[in-house]
Formats: sequence, structure tokens, C-alpha cells
Amino acid sequence: MTYTLIPFTQEHLDAAVALFRDSYRQEREHSPLLPTRAIDNPAWIRGMLATRLENPGVAVMQNGRLAAYMVTGAQFPWKGQRVALVPEYGHGATPSDKETLYQLMYMHLAQMWVDNHIHLHTIGHFAHDDVLRDTLYRLGFGAILAERLRELSPIDAPTDIAIVEELDIHKLADLELEHNRYYFKAPIFLTKDTDKGAMLADLDEHAQAGDVFFTYYEDGVPRANMIVGRPNPNQEGEGVLLWDTNTAQVKSAYVQPEVRSKGVGTALLSRAIQWAQAQGCARLFVEHETANFYGSRFWRKYFTPYLHFSMRYVDNTI
Repeated sequence: MTYTLIPFTQEHLDAAVALFRDSYRQEREHSPLLPTRAIDNPAWIRGMLATRLENPGVAVMQNGRLAAYMVTGAQFPWKGQRVALVPEYGHGATPSDKETLYQLMYMHLAQMWVDNHIHLHTIGHFAHDDVLRDTLYRLGFGAILAERLRELSPIDAPTDIAIVEELDIHKLADLELEHNRYYFKAPIFLTKDTDKGAMLADLDEHAQAGDVFFTYYEDGVPRANMIVGRPNPNQEGEGVLLWDTNTAQVKSAYVQPEVRSKGVGTALLSRAIQWAQAQGCARLFVEHETANFYGSRFWRKYFTPYLHFSMRYVDNTI
């Protein structure tokens, strides 16, 4: 097939939204808990794409029609490098030649990113799109994040583990600092802020947003915590397709090593589900690092993936 690659512009928006909605419908066949907002309100997706028109983007044309598109979203520093993120709504392709189309688009945009000294390339893609996942793998991408959903039916949780709703964020600061230090270790190797003042500010931000803190205590000391609330549109890139859709989110969770495998995490999740039910929510969402051995194993047990984020590192001497 003959394709022509040109810059993505406003004239491609409507056709791009149609391609994305087709992909979203296909994912909903595997993940029926996904809300229908992205299908019912195409203007929402169009508006988000329109904000990216000044970023590098490519449209692939065939016989005068849009066959595929890919648009750069946020660009930011991370891991000592600059990152280009293609959000989950920032790409789409006709299914008949998807592998070729994505290879062509990535080859085009990757050169533009590297020319602009951006060497970490990240793409959000639906969990059940096997063709795209395998194509990205062959291009050198590997998983970094997963977004998962579950319905709100009760889970089998211990009844003898007391979980309280903590209102004093100062009691949780040391536990949350330990949580952040956990990410420095193998196999995750992520840096997080370990300043206590910054940690208290982060906890206060959660409280101001209406999030709740479910906590497990032993001998008067907090040993595990789960923060639950609504997805926040101000946290760009996290749960985008769930914004304003009657969804609850597990925003943070940590269980100290000494109390793991005792049902504490399950008891915390049970309280989170009960809270989401009481709020009239339709589903519960979590995002987690795929390299988080303990956390990932827990979330896989209770949640189903609908979205993955994959990353490729390009030699920054180029």
C-alpha cells in the first residue's frame, strides 16, 4: 500500500477521533467496565487532541483519507532525560495494516523527538490490542505502567483486621516517606520525593481534594495505608479516559513488609470498595508501575487491565 505522511493538523481532527473511538469500542468488548463517555462525547476527545496541535504530530494518508495518526502529548523531564508521551487518545490506525502504519509513524516522530533531544519515548495503548503491543515490543518498547479496573462487588477479606479512616495526615507522614523510599529499590528504581514537608503537602493536597485515608494500625503505629478518591483531571496522564465518569480511584497504597501476606492489603481494598459503593461510583480504578513486584501482583489479582504505558529509551549520545 502507498501511504503519505504529512503533519497532523486541525483538518484531521474529526477523522482521528473516529479512529480512536473505533479502538475504544474494541477495548470495551474486553473491558466492559470502561465508561462510554469517549464514545458518546466525541467533542471531548477532539478537544484534548486540539490542545496538542502545536506539538509534533503525523497524519498518514491513503487515497486522500486518514489511515492513521499519532500526536505528541506532554513533554517533561524524567529519569534524567526528557520524555515525549503519546497519550492513549493521541494515536489510532485502521486495523487492516496497523503494524506497518505504527512503524511508519513512530519512525517519523522518533526522529523529530531525538532531533529535539528527547530520548525517552512513551505510548499509552489499550491492553487488549495485541497487534499494537507486539509492534511496540519489536520497536524496543517495554511496559512501565498499567491502568486497571474492577467492579464494586465485595471481595473475600479478613473480618478481624481493623481498618480506620485516618483524618490526621501528620500521623501518616512517616509511613508515606517509607512508601516513597520503597520505589528506589529493585526492581522499580524510581526516585520519589523524600522531604517530609513535601510529603505533608502532598497528603494535604489529597485531603483538600476530598480523598480518604484508610489505615491499618498495630500498637498505635500506622503500618499500612490506602488513599482513595476520584480521578483528578489536574493530574495529567493518569486515568484520562475516566475523568468525570463516576469512577473511584486507588491513588496510593503501601503495606509495610512486616505485615504483608496477612490480609491487610485485602482489608484495605475492601474498605475502598465499600467507600466507592457509598459514593455511588460505578467502578474502581488503579494505576501502578509494572515493575512493582509486590504491588503489581496484588493489583493483578483484583483488577483487570485496560491500558498499558510502554517506554523506549534511545541512546542520548545521538
